[in-house]
Amino acid sequence: MATEVQTFYTPSATSQISSHAPAAVDELISKYSSTMATSSSKYSPSHLTLKNLRRNILQRFGDQIQLGYYRYEVTFGLYVMTPGEKLVANTFVVVVLSLLFWALVLYFPSLLYQKLSRLVWLLTGHSGEEMGAAFGILDTHVSLASSAFSASGSPSS
Repeated sequence: MATEVQTFYTPSATSQISSHAPAAVDELISKYSSTMATSSSKYSPSHLTLKNLRRNILQRFGDQIQLGYYRYEVTFGLYVMTPGEKLVANTFVVVVLSLLFWALVLYFPSLLYQKLSRLVWLLTGHSGEEMGAAFGILDTHVSLASSAFSASGSPSS
């Protein structure tokens, strides 16, 4: 029985691959098995040239961008959407990511300074204001960011 399975998937010297397979199946197997044998040889390591290996850095970067977008489309199901639906979904993702980046740039430095000053207090017992020399750069940035807020914590108008 193992020889029947082997002869069914590999082309044999005989004209008929299996006694129980229809002629159409035999024709398809012989057609695609020969196509696969010739197409796989073009991807062999001997076929690769130095020109294919040394591609331009911009081409490789473009390929990585295309691969990333392809993975994004396949992972989140955008490949089954119409172009209009893709536009809406991609616009939503871009807006959410840009708002996240904006909040990160706006609020993260002051939060980082606050947490670092608390860490200094925990490690040394001194307040963050006494250690102002160590965080001089952050201190000026935080004072600019905190001046935009009133004592209640809401933005001043």
